[in-house]
Amino acid sequence: MAPTVTAANLQVFLGKPIKDICSLGFDDGAENHCAHFVSHALGIHCATLCGDMKFATRHKGATIKVHELFNNLTQRGPWEGRPKGGSPVLIFVTSASNVTNNQMANVPQKHVGIACDSGVYNYSNTLHRVICDASIELFHSKFKHAYHGSDISIYYGVIP
Repeated sequence: MAPTVTAANLQVFLGKPIKDICSLGFDDGAENHCAHFVSHALGIHCATLCGDMKFATRHKGATIKVHELFNNLTQRGPWEGRPKGGSPVLIFVTSASNVTNNQMANVPQKHVGIACDSGVYNYSNTLHRVICDASIELFHSKFKHAYHGSDISIYYGVIP
C-alpha cells in the first residue's frame, strides 16, 4: 500500500539529492531522476526499477522511467480530465505530440512530479535535489521555457 501523500510527508524530501533517497545506489548525477524520486516517495514499483540498474539488486526498488510510469497507471490523461477534489496526483509534462492514444513515448523531454496542495514536488535534474514549485502554473511555465515546442502540455496520473 502506498504511503499517505500529504505536503508534510513530501516536505521531508525537499533539498535531498537522490543518493539520500535511493538506498540501492542508483544515483548517477548524469541520469534523470524525476520518476525515480516520485516512485520512491510513493512506493511505486513497475517496469524498469532502480535496482535493475545494479546487478546485485535486480527487480528491486522504484520505477525510474517517466514514460513507463505514465503508461502503467490505470488512470491517466490530459490535465483537464484529472479527478476533482484536490487529492494529490502525479503531474507529467511533455509535448502533446509525445502522447498518442494515452500512451507516452520514450523521448528526452518529459518530466514528472507530485501535485499536492498548490505545489509540485519534483526532482530537479539541474540542481540535483528535490524542489517544490509553488504552483501548477509555475511548474508548467518552467517546462514550456525549458522544452521547445508550442504544445508543451501537462497530464495527470492517479497515484496507485
